[in-house]
Amino acid sequence: MKRPSRQSKVLPIAEAVRQFVRPGALVAVGGMHMHNNPMALIREVIRQRIPIGTLMTGGAGGLNADLLIGAGLVAEVLTCYVGFEYLGLAPRFRQGVEAGGLRVREVDEAFVLLALRAGAHGSPFMPYPAGMGVQEFARVNPRDYQRVTDPFTGEQVWAARAAVPDVALVHAQLVDPFGNAAFLGSLFADREMILAARHTVLQADAVVSPLAVRRAGGTGLPGFLFAAVVEAPYGCHPTSSHGRYLHDEAHLQAYLGLKGQEEFEAYLKVHVLDPEGPAAYARSVGGRRHLASLREAGRRRR
Repeated sequence: MKRPSRQSKVLPIAEAVRQFVRPGALVAVGGMHMHNNPMALIREVIRQRIPIGTLMTGGAGGLNADLLIGAGLVAEVLTCYVGFEYLGLAPRFRQGVEAGGLRVREVDEAFVLLALRAGAHGSPFMPYPAGMGVQEFARVNPRDYQRVTDPFTGEQVWAARAAVPDVALVHAQLVDPFGNAAFLGSLFADREMILAARHTVLQADAVVSPLAVRRAGGTGLPGFLFAAVVEAPYGCHPTSSHGRYLHDEAHLQAYLGLKGQEEFEAYLKVHVLDPEGPAAYARSVGGRRHLASLREAGRRRR
């Protein structure tokens, strides 16, 4: 009996975003701080002007959240922190909160993992481990934190409300056409996002053969978990892609130095709205030679 042939999950980036990122959705964005942010997908969401009902970050958000917020596409953020590590706070996030136009569901880092695990399991909530005090978070965010009674002991425990993203946008370093992905660094909360989400769109630095995925260390997560695959060379830039290239600190510092909405809009035009495809984006940020220097610097760090 002839085996049915597997179908490729590779889609053009515009089609993948149009198909799976719906207006008003709960969108989870992978990566953490300045690492493994799915920036190619995020730039495409901005190009298509898709409004996001709730944006959920991993343990800590960075440019993956700040760019969407600055573009005026985010109504609410579920996060514990949005910033750029030692470079400073996220300016568009801060401005949105201070102006009162951005709602924040503030949570702790453990909440992100517990809520996504509950969503992946089909459970309404996930109890916290004993000894973790989240009273202050519950005070400012009773929507997501509640005390529940342990049915076995009668004791009161804190619980995190389940999170089920409508779509997760995540990054892998390598993937085969069928979605079997190799992750060459930290997954942060991305694994939990993928397991909990109704759909996941995966961007990768390169689409390679199944053999190349195996040689890179094997499949980190199997293809059936992904709704679509997008090839995005240097797709995390200006953040890093673990095992491939470093974050572009000069670019990030320039971003953080933008003064006011007019300069931010100019940044969007040059680096998000005008470039059509990876080659045009590369030219907008200094060319392929500059991007290759980030990769070479990453090799020297190993």
